[in-house]
Order: sequence, then structure tokens, then C-alpha cells
Amino acid sequence: MNDKIEFCKTCTNRSFSSSKGIMCGLTNEKPTFVLSCSDYERDIKEEKKIADRQAIIDAGEIYDDKGKPMPTWRIVLSVIIFLIVIARLAMRCSKL
Repeated sequence: MNDKIEFCKTCTNRSFSSSKGIMCGLTNEKPTFVLSCSDYERDIKEEKKIADRQAIIDAGEIYDDKGKPMPTWRIVLSVIIFLIVIARLAMRCSKL
């Protein structure tokens, strides 16, 4: 099924349901084709988006939920805050 969904991700006929996920926009069902879909229409823009996302992942950079690169200062600040919280927790536990 995952291979079919990957195939459908780059089709212009795809649709999305919050309960079912990616599905065929023509039948409003999960894909049922065996080897290939006769109604498949290639979505070049979506293929490029997927390739760009994969390139970002391969580059090893950290990105936020919206796909924007996370600034270094934000990462460093998050680590510092995390360490302070852990240190305070350790101090409280040692007083017990």
C-alpha cells in the first residue's frame, strides 16, 4: 500500500482526507491499482517539492514545522534552556 501512496503523491488527481490520508481524487478511495494507474497524471511541481524536501533532509540541517531553516541562535538557546532546566531539577532532587 505504501508504494501506491508514494505513487499517488505525485499525481494531479490526488486528494487528502484527514481520516484516510492521501487518496484518489477521482474515486475518493485509497488506491486499488495493481501495477500502474491508468488515470495517473504526473504533477511536476509536487515532484520538485518532494525532491527539495529530500535534499534538505540529506543536507542535515534542522528545520521547523513549516519547513523553514531554524536559526543557529535558536538551537543554541534551546540547548542552554534545556541544560538549565536539567541542572535546576538535579539541584532540587539533591536537596531531598
